[in-house]
Amino acid sequence: MKTGSLSKAAVSVAVALVALFLAPAPARASAADPAPAAAQEGAPPEKAPPATPEPHASKGQWEYLERGLLFYPAGPGPGKDRWAVGAIWQIAPMFTADYKRGIGYGFTLDAGVQTIVLYNQLGVGAEWGAKVGPFGLGVMAHFNGYFGALGKAVIETTSFDATGWGILFDPGAKAGLQLTRDSWLTLQFEAYLNLYQAQKLGTLVLSPNAPSYMGFGASLVVEYSPKMQGVIYYGVSLYHTAANYPLWFNVEATPESEPFNPAMIWYLGLLAGYEF
Repeated sequence: MKTGSLSKAAVSVAVALVALFLAPAPARASAADPAPAAAQEGAPPEKAPPATPEPHASKGQWEYLERGLLFYPAGPGPGKDRWAVGAIWQIAPMFTADYKRGIGYGFTLDAGVQTIVLYNQLGVGAEWGAKVGPFGLGVMAHFNGYFGALGKAVIETTSFDATGWGILFDPGAKAGLQLTRDSWLTLQFEAYLNLYQAQKLGTLVLSPNAPSYMGFGASLVVEYSPKMQGVIYYGVSLYHTAANYPLWFNVEATPESEPFNPAMIWYLGLLAGYEF
């Protein structure tokens, strides 16, 4: 009996020891679980990756040149300027020089000259334009004074001697499209209103009594800036004007002919140059 009692007691002690050994393990596990959570609560929040900055309105896919463009409706920006030299073929070839300066709120002031010695034109004007993404729209108005000379004024001749002068008002509109990151296409339309003109044939001076409509011109111009600084421009123009616009184009070379021909004619023109 005593041996059996001792055996039972030994088994009971062994079970108690096993239970006592196994009991702390879950407790340790349960106590260990909140520790990481507590560490997470006390630790500073994990830094989020930096957000990609929003591109500036003038950067990215529709990046616009810092100094703007000469023909595209947006023009130079406020306080920026562009000047250019080039040539235009409008029945006869002419040298051109242009200057534009942005004054803010989409407005631009400009001045330009065209000359072939026989015909010289100096103009000033203003434009307003705006762009949204790749598109641009604008309106413009220019006043141009011109002077020309033929015959004895340039080449000594006994058959023809004439000079002419006048003032033109040219209102117009523009629409532009950015083709690629470094090229722009502009469609430009101008109407030609002759506010005053006079022509001296020998000793006879002729002048119409009222301002007259002289026609219109439409130009399609590409501006390309491979290095996003200087700009190459080139384009084609379509004209529908009076036969004597500009003054010396298609005029008869005799004092007896009609100096202010109302007939309207169609013809093409070309233009090209470089913007600095």
